[in-house]
Amino acid sequence: MRNSLPYFLAAGLLPGLALAQTTPPPAPTSTTTTAPPAAPTATAAATTAAAAADTARADPKPEFFGYVGVYYGYDFNNPASLQRPGFIYSENLHNQIAVNLAYLGARYTGERVRGTFTIQTGTYPDANYAAEPGVFKNIYEAWGGVRVAKNLWLDAGIFLSHIGLEGPNSRDDLTLTRSIMADNSPYYETGAKLTYDRGKKWLFTVLAINGWQVIRDRNQNEAVGTQVQFRPSAKWLLNSSTFVGEGRNVPDSVGIRLRYFHDFYVTYDPSRKWKIAGAFDTGWQEKLDGKGGYDAWQGGALIVRRRLWERAGLVGRVEYFHDPSGVLAATRVGGLYTTGYSLGVDYLPVPRVILRAEFKEFVDHNSVYLKDKTYKRTDAAVTTMLGLTF
Repeated sequence: MRNSLPYFLAAGLLPGLALAQTTPPPAPTSTTTTAPPAAPTATAAATTAAAAADTARADPKPEFFGYVGVYYGYDFNNPASLQRPGFIYSENLHNQIAVNLAYLGARYTGERVRGTFTIQTGTYPDANYAAEPGVFKNIYEAWGGVRVAKNLWLDAGIFLSHIGLEGPNSRDDLTLTRSIMADNSPYYETGAKLTYDRGKKWLFTVLAINGWQVIRDRNQNEAVGTQVQFRPSAKWLLNSSTFVGEGRNVPDSVGIRLRYFHDFYVTYDPSRKWKIAGAFDTGWQEKLDGKGGYDAWQGGALIVRRRLWERAGLVGRVEYFHDPSGVLAATRVGGLYTTGYSLGVDYLPVPRVILRAEFKEFVDHNSVYLKDKTYKRTDAAVTTMLGLTF
């Protein structure tokens, strides 16, 4: 269910290399176009060039982009449904070659105006947007923004979530697959946000959104959120994100249960060869019985990445997720009480292509994973992926 596709994660995937592999060459500028015939004077030529440069800055051309991520996954519990456990929303099919996420979009970034429109398909939107009606399932991003003051932007529409270390695009995350807490918190949201960006040190965002990962709202209960990012140095990033509102997106007649949620993560780049990231989520939701009190859940993850050589790396993760009441991840015994670990390898054979492979296993306190018509405490899977950026 999660976003956040912050720019620093793309750099963290393969420091100094991933950006070179995925970033298209710069568009031609006015300085690379054919010069006009000889100008009458040097002053006139300088004035014409300056005017052309100002026009280019004021009205840049839209940038078009795309991505395709194809995967094969094998779950050793061999589920008859050909789907991995229901709390997994990305790379979730068993023993099939499938497209997890493919998108095509355009973005515009001017001095005062910006925006993005991206359409998508794949098993990720099939699973994660299942509650959205019709064409909304195929919208990855659709938002526009205006700069209302220096460093202050107002954006509105459908955008990637302000919550979380891991986003929907497997190419940009430190690990191929997402942690349980990432898959069960918002990947996208709809509303409006004010962002105050102080450059390299601070970023502040305040949001008014329809609810917990929803495009088409089913009630009149809006939600609010915040995000604060701080970079004390080039090696460190600290992020705090919050959500407060009705989290189930059910009709008003069903009743309101407020949800309170906080996500915190930190990334550390001690050298070009290493990257370390840690994340912790905690949430509370009002109880169903209406007698007061809250159902609570927590999740955490630690990810370590080691660069092997210029185009390859290893990445490991340990995680846990405790949701005893099944607020986000319901099971036959209520909810999850699972720990997990994964080990993956990444390789970039040519520009714009990434190959990834990962082994992952979950171990729960209870028998919640179905295997051969019986429930087991463990579930393991191998996933491979090819990602192409264009």
